[in-house]
Formats: sequence, C-alpha cells, structure tokens
Amino acid sequence: MNNRKIVFFDIDGTIYRFDTGMPKDTYEAIKLLKAKGHIPVICTGRTRCMIYKEHMAPGFRDIVAGAGTYVEIGGKELYCNTINNNEARRVIDGFVRNGFVPVAEGRDNIYIGRDISDLTETTKHVYNVYRESMGDFILSTDESEINVSKVSALFTNHSNPEGMIKEFENDYTIISHQHSLLELVPKGYNKAVGIEKLIKALNIPWENTYAFGDSLNDIDMLKYVKYGCAMGNSDDAIKEATKYHTSDFDKGGIYEALKKFELI
Repeated sequence: MNNRKIVFFDIDGTIYRFDTGMPKDTYEAIKLLKAKGHIPVICTGRTRCMIYKEHMAPGFRDIVAGAGTYVEIGGKELYCNTINNNEARRVIDGFVRNGFVPVAEGRDNIYIGRDISDLTETTKHVYNVYRESMGDFILSTDESEINVSKVSALFTNHSNPEGMIKEFENDYTIISHQHSLLELVPKGYNKAVGIEKLIKALNIPWENTYAFGDSLNDIDMLKYVKYGCAMGNSDDAIKEATKYHTSDFDKGGIYEALKKFELI
C-alpha cells in the first residue's frame, strides 16, 4: 500500500502573505515534511504565472492552480482548462459595466483593465503588488486574444457585486475576497476537482490526504480531503466547515498542525 501522505497548501493567508512573505517556521516545516517522504503540494486560486519562485522555495514540485483549473506534476502540466475568448470577453465586459477593474487570469499571463482611476485604497495596493511582482506577465484586457482559466476583478469605489452575481451566477462560482477581489471560477472546477485529479495520477489513497486553507475558495478543498485544517486567521465560515483548526499562519500554525498530525 502507498503510505505516503500528501498535503495541500493554499498560498495567501496560509503559507504566505504578500507584505511579509513566508514565515520561517512554515518554510522549515514544509522542507521537513518533504524530507519525511511526504508530498507537499501548492493548491491555490492563483493561476500558474501568479505562483512565484518564493512560493516554490521549500521544495514544492506539484501544483493545483487556478482554483482547480490547472494541475502540474513534477513541473509537467497534467491539464489546463481555458475559457474561450468570446466567453472571457463577456465576463470582462460584465465587470467593466459593474464598476470593477477586470483581472483575467491565465496560465502564462494575466490581463488587467486599463482604467484604474477609481480603485479603492486597498485595491490600489493589490494592483501595485501585481505590477511589482508580475510586470513581465501582465498584459491588457484590450489584447485581441486572451488565454485565461478564470476571471477576477478589483473592487473600485463604485463596484456593483450584486449585478455581477445576478448576471453570472448560473455559469460561475463567485467568491468575494474581503471586498478587494471578486473571483469567478467556471462551474465544475474548484480546488477539490484538481486535488482528485492529482492524487489519482500519483496513486495516493484519499485516506492519506491533508489540506490547509483560510478563505472561502478553500472550503471545497478542506471538505474533500480526509484531514482539512483551517488556519487560525480563517474566515468564520471556514472554521465552522472544518473539524481541524490550527494557529494563525504567521504564529506557527503550519508547523504546529504538521506536528499534531505526526507528519513531521
């Protein structure tokens, strides 16, 4: 029997924060997990181009990205779902009509709307982080052809999320991230879908699956695996939906939980 354990880690708010990076104890815990023969996997809403070298630094080789729309094993792409160009345009146009700045997210590039004049103070900061971290991978939504897996958008002072939900809820799972980002993921895809494809490809039993997350797009992942663990800094809805909890991501939460699960 395959006794290797596989552990899925969300990025933002779980192992990393854009302003402080990855906590040292988290970095060391993931390295130790791997040294014990287990498999650490990044499982994120970010698309592939939005995963940085610093995220991979503890030794990640396998990735579920784009909220389950992309899976990579050992640096090789297993699959990548994309939205056709006309449909991506429909969603981008909907965001613009409803007062958002679209951020269409693909494997190789992200595409951002040009008019950023009405961003909130919070989303100005997020936009600047994108520019600083991903400058070479950012294109404009004005490109004639765009290749994306999902479409998100930055809130402005006049955003109308209710309008987007009404127009697109039948075709997309819609997740609001603390009134900074509204994320639209095609129905039929989530982190659990990507996890299932990956563990089947690696022949890892479901009973050996673990996951850590903190936000609403982590619920499917945390409910799917055998041991889903919410970070201490999680939304209340995440804590209510999970059996296992740990400390905040920057207060030793990952190291603490991996020890309790006897994985390190």
